[in-house]
Amino acid sequence: MEEILTIVGSGLLAFLVGSFPTAYILVRRKSGKDLRKEGSGNIGTLNAFEVTRSRVIGAGVLLIDLVKGAIPVFLVYSLLGDVFLPASAALIGTVLGHNYSPWIGWKGGRGLAPAAGATLVYNPLLLVIWVIFWLAAFAKTRNVHFGNISATLLSPLIVLLFPELLQSMSLFTPASPSFLPAVAVMLFALIFLKHIDPFRQLIERYRKSPTRS
Repeated sequence: MEEILTIVGSGLLAFLVGSFPTAYILVRRKSGKDLRKEGSGNIGTLNAFEVTRSRVIGAGVLLIDLVKGAIPVFLVYSLLGDVFLPASAALIGTVLGHNYSPWIGWKGGRGLAPAAGATLVYNPLLLVIWVIFWLAAFAKTRNVHFGNISATLLSPLIVLLFPELLQSMSLFTPASPSFLPAVAVMLFALIFLKHIDPFRQLIERYRKSPTRS
């Protein structure tokens, strides 16, 4: 029972930290605009920058969201040590809170920055894999969303094919070898769910591309 409470508590604390709507608050203070109704409506770094055209705002959102992703996982390790399930709950919780913040009508970002911050503590290799795929995809198309989606869809393949490699970089030890890939796939699924609209737009753009006629 105590372990269950620890897991649930870690997830809830992370959700609350992750739910801090960084981009919404900074854009509101900078320009008075409601980010939910501007640009893509996404409460994240890219939309905050595109709406305000301010590099300071964009960098500020990115930095704060990275930190708020790292804090819950770091706290779990600092207070409880090598506890895989509470740490995993903190990882997922912070991304859920960011993506579906109760403070702004359950709106939110796409989960990339808090996921990056959390995985830097939880398992840096997850972030490295994602970044490598992103760089390759972005270099090919110069499209941020294509890079995000490609990296998010391809990264689970590496995770599932090489679980031992992933485990070698983990700060937390799972009770079963299958636990870490399961958490990683769950994380990437949460990110992809928030990229469905950009994914549809990319498909539509491809269909209308003159090169296909």
